Amino acid sequence: MKPYAPLRAAGRALGAPTDDPRVLDAVVAGGVVTAATEPGGRTPGLAELLGPLFAGRAAGHAVLVPWTDPLALFERDPASVSRLADGWARACAGTPGVRLSMSSPRGTYRGIGDLLRTGSHVAAVSGAAPPTPVTCPDWAWPLPVALLPDGLPEERSGLARRLAARSTLWRECVTETAADGRWARAGLVLCRADTASLPPARPTTGPTATVAVGLLEPGRASSGAGTSLSRIAARYGTTNAALADTGGEVVEWLAALLSALANDAPFDVALDRAATAVKAPPPSLRADPRLLDTTRLSAVIARSGVGSSGDPNAGWSRTLPDPRTRDEAPADAEATARWWSRLLRKVGHDRHRQPHRVVRTALAVAGEGTRAAAVDPHTVYDLTVWVGRPGRQAAAQEPLPTGAFLPDRTHRLRITAVQLHGSPPPPADRFRDVDLPPVGRSDEAVFRVVSGPPGSPFQVRITVFHRNRFLQTGVLSGIVGSGQAPVFEIDAVVHADTDDLAARMPHDAALALGPDSAGAPLLTTVTSDAVEIRAPADLSGTVSALTAALRDPVERPEEYGDYHSPAYEELLISLAQSGQALYRGLFGERIGLVPRGSAEALRRAAGISVLAARPGDLLPLELVYDKPLRIGGPLGLAGRLCPDAPDLSDHEDCAERCPGHAQDRVVCPFRFWGASKVIERHLHADRSAGLTKDFALAVGPAAQRGTIELGRALLTAACDRADRNAERAWSTAVRLLGADSVPATGWRELAERTRRLRAEGEPPGALLLVVHSEKIAAGPARGTPCLVLGTNDQLRLHETLEPLLTGPAEPNPLVLLLGCSTADHRTPLLGAQLRMLEAGAPGVVGTLAPVLARHIVPVAVELMAEIRRLAAATGTGLLLGEALTRARRTALLKGEACALALVGYGDTDWEVRAPRRTGAPEEGAAR
Repeated sequence: MKPYAPLRAAGRALGAPTDDPRVLDAVVAGGVVTAATEPGGRTPGLAELLGPLFAGRAAGHAVLVPWTDPLALFERDPASVSRLADGWARACAGTPGVRLSMSSPRGTYRGIGDLLRTGSHVAAVSGAAPPTPVTCPDWAWPLPVALLPDGLPEERSGLARRLAARSTLWRECVTETAADGRWARAGLVLCRADTASLPPARPTTGPTATVAVGLLEPGRASSGAGTSLSRIAARYGTTNAALADTGGEVVEWLAALLSALANDAPFDVALDRAATAVKAPPPSLRADPRLLDTTRLSAVIARSGVGSSGDPNAGWSRTLPDPRTRDEAPADAEATARWWSRLLRKVGHDRHRQPHRVVRTALAVAGEGTRAAAVDPHTVYDLTVWVGRPGRQAAAQEPLPTGAFLPDRTHRLRITAVQLHGSPPPPADRFRDVDLPPVGRSDEAVFRVVSGPPGSPFQVRITVFHRNRFLQTGVLSGIVGSGQAPVFEIDAVVHADTDDLAARMPHDAALALGPDSAGAPLLTTVTSDAVEIRAPADLSGTVSALTAALRDPVERPEEYGDYHSPAYEELLISLAQSGQALYRGLFGERIGLVPRGSAEALRRAAGISVLAARPGDLLPLELVYDKPLRIGGPLGLAGRLCPDAPDLSDHEDCAERCPGHAQDRVVCPFRFWGASKVIERHLHADRSAGLTKDFALAVGPAAQRGTIELGRALLTAACDRADRNAERAWSTAVRLLGADSVPATGWRELAERTRRLRAEGEPPGALLLVVHSEKIAAGPARGTPCLVLGTNDQLRLHETLEPLLTGPAEPNPLVLLLGCSTADHRTPLLGAQLRMLEAGAPGVVGTLAPVLARHIVPVAVELMAEIRRLAAATGTGLLLGEALTRARRTALLKGEACALALVGYGDTDWEVRAPRRTGAPEEGAAR
């Protein structure tokens, strides 16, 4: 290869070989001067160029300087080469060096970046080519920003409101994260500079960030900057930390910072521009020079696969055009950033909705190791299962972890393989634990399976768990003796993104209900040390008895009063008896005898994950009752409802304090699982409701969005057929939840209110809908399921749900879809819940049985009020699953049995927050 032309020119001028260090220093310095020289202007000196850049930068970071090929300068002024070589050494002496940003034309010299990196005082070089995914931090629009995580909630919310009023960039291109929550992987953390006085936090237990900025008091000298920067970086798990004087104008400073980032400036350059905008001193920065150049919009776009071909086999990447090449592209920086933000939200949508790595299988004859081309009769096979790249993706397209600064993220997964035909395998062969590394495929799990006679079905259900929570499930199926290879199909992906698994709360058990090869229900119970498979006894009959009992308050509402009313006591005793039968039918245990391992683990469990393998399956764990009882029978043994429960609402210690705890004739309302356990429920896609997904996919919390802001408006609407009972239901909602709780008259009004709130930057936190379901009776849409509000305002399940729900990448409300049996598979409303989850709702709450609005609306209001009360008391978010459990307990103590009919769908790990002050109506609320 011929030597690089400027290197030869500098060598000739110095009379030295091209490998002389002074020759390379001359090339480096000449490129810096060339980049700063305007056409026809005077060539600046190195001291006047680099002096201002190094000023105030003694905190250990290498400054960014532009570099352009210097050949023209060397040919025009050969005498300058010696001055540049010597001046470079003097100018950079005692400094951390520079980061060169090359602007040379492509093709000038293939190894120019590697060559320049060997020069004196050169810390890093960035060229026209985008950085690799390994070195690129997670930095993109919409930019996740955490405000003052160690400050007061009122201070955070006040600053957020001022920013939203000042900058359209903040409203449209920034996602404010819950910085003290488990999902707080922020791109930018703004904290107080005195955060350095706090003890360092482990990155995995507190907020983490790409960059963190400590805000100094105006005019305060950043003495001890090195120590402060190190502590801030350690606290927020980042390599890049800064101390910045905002001149007392935090909003103006941050708006200038965002504007500079929208102009594609690296982070340190954006910091300088923000300081200049508010006339503040230069910031101090501690950074990894290899990573700092990538904290810009264009680098992340390149990393995200943007600009790839439109090949449908290219995996989850989406091609986004460069706005600078499009006629309709906006010209100013803020409009361009908003343009990018909308497109990148689509990339995020794809990323959340397409699994990066999926469960895969290979079937081989036992002992032979070769893949089986077909399933032969009465043959023993080894089934190999692993989690890896989808088969349609090329090797180079395998997504890499985006959090470069977090510790090792290897996850321990549990894989189960359940034969759905013939004799079940030995208990020891039902599960394997494997490790899933941050990149690449997991370890392999091998199971022994046996085929049956010719013509019989061959089916194995394979499910992947993490901490007893569902990740993916699918079925390997074929016909024995058909000569065709079995096919593995994934039918549910509960959690697609494996980067955030460590932030998810562990559950104690998981239950999967699905059909065997004959269509009969089969229950798989997974606990920490066992996997049990059984056919539940009389499941449908027991469930029918429970839901029938819950109808009684609907049919005799005048007889039901508070907790101590005779009708309520009779109802809970009857529900406890049927709930105990449901426990025995599901887990095969007689209450009071020595329990089986999984049944005892389930009794102790605080959190349970549930997955129904087909939309029609219903597993009402909320109604399971597990306290020993001896009530009724031939002797007519009388039972009673625990009179002490209202004074012992804290279930963590009520057993020790309750006089009736050990009495088998006392019914405890807290021993219903709906009042004592967090239950997370997922379903498969209901294709009859118009879903086109190949599998159901939950919208779960992620690094950029893990909260539901219930402090925002709650919107309500009801069908006119609902018995609303104004004094007890809607007026209560209006009084407790504010002016926006006044019911909307139909879908259009509800949509307009939602559109207005979104336009103001305050999307609703929850939708409380009391609906009627029916099928359209006439016209082209005859037979289509629909939801009815108002007099007869119909919304078909196949229609778009915008702007009520706008996609998984956007803030969407929690939906309370209440009415008669909205979670019962015999009504079309179950399809409605799945449609809402598919459209981006973080969670949907439905009912197992018919209810009256006069009963269920106060329970829903209690749920909202309980969340607000607890959030105000603790100052932190409350997990959605825990909130629903606590609301059931509170409602049961008020005599509302329909609380047991409330079931939730979706991830229970959403952090529900109520940032506004509670205890009084909001400003403008109806009174």
